[in-house]
Amino acid sequence: MPGTLFLIGTPIGNLKDITLRALEILKSVDVVYCEDTRRSIKLLNAYEIKKPLKSCPHFKEKKQIAPILDALAGGQSIAYVSDAGMPGLCDPGEILVAAVREANFKVEIIGGVSSLTHFIAGLGEELESFSFVGFLPARVIDREKVFSQKLAAPMIFFESPHRIQSSLEILRDKYPDIRLILAKELSKISEDFFSGTPTQLLGKIKSFKGEWIGCLFPARLES
Repeated sequence: MPGTLFLIGTPIGNLKDITLRALEILKSVDVVYCEDTRRSIKLLNAYEIKKPLKSCPHFKEKKQIAPILDALAGGQSIAYVSDAGMPGLCDPGEILVAAVREANFKVEIIGGVSSLTHFIAGLGEELESFSFVGFLPARVIDREKVFSQKLAAPMIFFESPHRIQSSLEILRDKYPDIRLILAKELSKISEDFFSGTPTQLLGKIKSFKGEWIGCLFPARLES
């Protein structure tokens, strides 16, 4: 029988946020492919899982398709994990999944923690709809274009610790009254949520270290 590719959600910060099913699959597969072996080995070691671990970041996905398809054809089961959260959600994995399905092998999704759903749960806002733009662009001019869009629904974005202050300053200068909610280090001890205008948040936030996610609310953009 051909093997199965298991796409596994992994913790975004707290290693205990791993499902029992994910652990069961990781223990049962023949090999684990991952975004970064240095990150994934910590997860495997934490649960005493001894499996061959192979690197498959975004820039190597196409190169790894052939050996993975060969392994599946030979009956091996394979797990794929990204550094944190669900593969394919601003993480590698989509190229691999498409190729495996195209070759008529089975892909099984093992759900887990997602920074997007974690953040939405902590907003304290009812979102009937929203847009998700992933990571904001690195260049200031491109971030200005993103923020200048007329939004029909709240917009959720990821941002790096190196650019979050700059992004807040862009919003302060262009839309000083905009309302937004930011959160950092989701699921970690240092997790924190901040709500207010850009000026208020620039005054509230003492450290910009950590991974950030934010939500812009369109009513203020249009005022």
